[in-house]
This record gives sequence, structure tokens and C-alpha cells, in this order.
Amino acid sequence: MKAFIKYYLFWILFFLVQKPLFMLFNLPLMGSLSWQDWFLVPIHSFPLDLSVASYVAALFGLILTVFYLWPSRLLARIADGCTALLLLVALLTYISDLAVFPSWGFHLDKTVFIYLATPREVLACAEGWVWCLGFVVLIAAWVGSFALYRFWMRGWEKMPVPASWTKRALSSFGMLLLTGLLFLPIRGSVTTSTMNTGRVYFSQKQPLNIAAINPLFNIVESLSENTFDARRYTYMPSEEAHALVADLLPAKTDTVAPQRVLTTTRPNIVLFILESFSLNAWEAMPRLRELAEEGLFFSHVEASSFRTDRGVVAVMSAFPGQPTSSLMVQPDKSRNLPQLGKSLANEGYRLKFWYGGDEDFTNMRSYLISGGFLDRVNDHSFPLSQRLSKWGVHDHLLFAKASSEILSRADTNPTLDVILSLSSHEPFEVPASTHFENPYLNSIAYTDSCIGAFAGSLRQSPAWDKTLLVFVADHGFPYPSNLQNHEPLRYAIPIVWAGGAVKDAREVPTLCSQIDLVPTLLAQMDIDHSAYLFGKDILDTTSVPFAFYSFNDGFALLTAQDTIVVDAKADRCILGSNPQTERHARAFVQRIMEEIEKL
Repeated sequence: MKAFIKYYLFWILFFLVQKPLFMLFNLPLMGSLSWQDWFLVPIHSFPLDLSVASYVAALFGLILTVFYLWPSRLLARIADGCTALLLLVALLTYISDLAVFPSWGFHLDKTVFIYLATPREVLACAEGWVWCLGFVVLIAAWVGSFALYRFWMRGWEKMPVPASWTKRALSSFGMLLLTGLLFLPIRGSVTTSTMNTGRVYFSQKQPLNIAAINPLFNIVESLSENTFDARRYTYMPSEEAHALVADLLPAKTDTVAPQRVLTTTRPNIVLFILESFSLNAWEAMPRLRELAEEGLFFSHVEASSFRTDRGVVAVMSAFPGQPTSSLMVQPDKSRNLPQLGKSLANEGYRLKFWYGGDEDFTNMRSYLISGGFLDRVNDHSFPLSQRLSKWGVHDHLLFAKASSEILSRADTNPTLDVILSLSSHEPFEVPASTHFENPYLNSIAYTDSCIGAFAGSLRQSPAWDKTLLVFVADHGFPYPSNLQNHEPLRYAIPIVWAGGAVKDAREVPTLCSQIDLVPTLLAQMDIDHSAYLFGKDILDTTSVPFAFYSFNDGFALLTAQDTIVVDAKADRCILGSNPQTERHARAFVQRIMEEIEKL
């Protein structure tokens, strides 16, 4: 009994220590902390830590149950071996969680298994020395933790066992009952409610709630969830949700002529989807700023989500990102989405997709083929000597290859080229240095210089007059570093239309989203965009200005009057307080999930 209690306490303390370490490591993201916060987080994290410790202790309890009947050093070695393995898994999870949290803004979840399918891209997220340091820290922490465990549990295998077989059987049965009682802290309740991460939320400061979550519990919980289960985001009758979304996206009963901003309805289009081009880094984009000044600058845009796979779908299919899922990684669903390529191919456009990385990352290849992009460039389109980036080929090589082909074309058909950049992805290693010391800003400035070179070469050719250059970020980035994952500023991105096909230069300050880009473009081209259910024509003055974005198990709705951010895990509003706007936000995410189930 004493050995069981000591083992249980070891794991509880192990999990509790992780909380202040997490807070200390992520201090810039924690905001202002009082001395009480350092104690409140571990206290409120206790239910989840107790639950995970109970899972682990249950295994030890079963070993002790057998030990009373058959005291053996082999069982002691099995217990030690299992503990060593569990410590390794726990520490690997914690250290990985610490590594990704500053850029992801949320704890590890099942998303990590999607990326592990392409390990080269995972390794590219950080420099080699970081991985080496992480490995050294992992081994040191593992050895140290196991040594502490051995010290804490020293001599347990020599505990006295009753000589009488009857007493040993009773002790074994008692140990089994005690182990069975762990069901209560594991489940967290005797009612219909079960243990979940929302149980540890206690503060209006969202970083404190996140710090209280046990990463091991979080990843297991996310694996047990049905990603596309609309019931998780069902807040009202479907008819009511439809009616509320109709307030934001009213059906058009008459034809409203949009503002004409293009010189032709059939321009050649080059769509740049720019990695991590946050509006907060606008200072590092002098070439894009120049193009914005001479073209159309949409200055109040929110990205739909926080990862490239979600961002590409938001841009090209006008389908909003989801809080816990990615449509791109589900080919059976993504193939049924409308896509810009499909819409333009029906109008005689020739399509080509340009990317310097692995197009199989997050199942992008299947999504592109479904959208009509049979002609594609990827990392294997370049010689091995040019694949110098950890993600593949640097942007200057990709942009130069695209520019050379576009300028050499003699097509009579209009063309759509989509160029997805990658150099401004972590770890921000680029083949050029600018005056920005911050690695992120330096990488943005590098890709921006590639944009300048591309636009400059095109401007000198006859192709310029009939070309529309469209620039949009795939998602924002936590710059400055104290930005929280749920904050609207984290999702602020630019959209710029430039080129000879743009009539006049002006800024469009209308609140909008990535998902509005395709409907706006198609409206300018007199092409039906009714298949894009969640997007709107930004230039239609009768449209309702709003933007929706999602983050890990949360979502937000921005209107001209209010901003509402909802943490779906805790099922509460964490920013804003207008009940009607919150109702619209919940209706919008419910409609998204309903549509996904139909795909």
C-alpha cells in the first residue's frame, strides 16, 4: 500500500513541476503575472494531473496486485522498465510541447501526427543545433527523472509480504480494489460529465488556462475526438444557425454591379500565397508596400486560420478554417470543395501551381489535382544542388523559374499561376541578410525582395498590361512574440492586387477575410461565385463587413461593431461580451461543421 501511494505521489509531483517550467519557458506569452499566478496554475491543473497520474498508477497497481501473490524481482524490473518508458514518453511530449508552443500557440495535439507523416518537413521546422540540444536535454531529463524515481521508490520490491497464502490473496484483492478506485480521478466525476481539459480553466487570462493543461492529457483527448463531429459545435437548431448566418451573408435577390477595379474581365492571374506574411511585419515588405500603393490594398483582412494547409483551402476554396481539423488532409472531403482553379478552368484558363517544397505535405497534392492543377512544380522540379532550404527550394529560385516561364508563354488562353512561397517559414533560414536582426523579419524581407524582382521583370514586358498579381498570406504569425494565439492581431494579413490589369490605386479598408478573396475576384470577372458559401464580394457595398477565424478549439467573429472570441473547449467567451455577436459566431462555426459533414 505504501509503495502504491509513493508511486502515485511521484507522478503527481512530476506533472505539477511541469507547470511553472512551462510558464517560465513561455514567459513572454504569459503577459503580466502576479506571484499568486505561479501557485494558482498548479493548483487548478491538479484535476488533469491527477487523472493522468491515475492512468499511470493503475499499471503499477496491477503489478503490485500480482506482486502480493508472486513476489519476484522480475516484477520489480518490469515496473521499473514500464516507468522508464513512461517517463521517456512524458518528457518527449513535454519538451516537444515547449518547442512548438511559441509558434503554434497551443499544446501538442493530434495535428502533430499529420506532420510526422512527412518527417523531413518536421525536421525543417528548426535548425539542426536545436534538435541536438533538444535530444541532449531529453536524455539528461530522462536519466535525472529515473534516478529520482529510483531514489523515491528505493527498496519497495523488498516490502514484507504475508507468509499466509490467504492473507496474500486478501492483500492482492485489496490492491486490486484500490487500483479500481482510480477510475474516479481518471473519469473526474460520477455524473455524465467526464474529465476534459476545460476542467482546469479558471482565469480570464487565457495563457494561465493554457498553462494549467496537462500536455499528455491534451494529446490523448484530441486523439479521442471525432474531428468532423458537428455535434461538438452544435449550439442551436440548424434552422436558427442558418438564419443567423444569413444575417452576415444575405442571399442576393438582385444583381448589384460591383465596383470595377480591373481593366479586363479575363486577366492573366498570378496568385501569390505568401508564407507567414503577417500585417504586423508590414515594415519588412517595402516591395509589397510599393505594389500596394500603386494597386489595390485590402488593409483590414483576417486570416481564416493558423496553418498553411488551412490557409490554402481558405484562399482557394473560400472555405473557413476549422478549430480542430484540416480539410486538406482529408481527400475524400477536400475533393468536393469548390476551387478557384475549377471555376477558372471552366472559363478556359490554363492552370499551374508552383511550390518549392514537398507537395505531399498535408495531402496538398490530392487537393491541387482535385482543383484542376495537373501541371505543378515542386521541389523535385529542381536539381538537388538547388534544394538548399530545409523546406526545399528558396523563393528566389522558385520565383525566377515561374517568371521565366510566364514571360516566355505565347498562350492565347488566359492563365492562372498560383505560387506558394516557403522561405519565410521557421526556422527562417534564408540566403540573404537584411537590416532586420529578427530572423522572422529578415526572412519576410528576403521573400519581399523576391516579389520585387518578379514584379520588376514582368513590368518590363508586354505581359504586364493584362496581368493581375494577387498577394495574400496563408496565415499570420505571432509577431511581436507576446501575441496570444486567440488575438485578432495574430491573424491580421495583407491582400494586395497589382499589375497592369488594375485600374486605379486605392486602399480598401473594409473588414474582410481570406475567404472573401475568390468571390471578390470572380465577381470582377463576371463569373458566378454562389458555390463559395461562406465568402462575400468585398467590393460589393451591400455586403456585411465581417471576418471569421479559428484557432485550436476556438473561433472568433469580428464585425464593424464588435469582436468576439470563443474558447470552444471551455465553452465560453474569452474576448468581447456582446451576446448577439457571440450567437452569430457560434452559428457560423456550426454551419461550417454542418457543411463539412455533407462533403
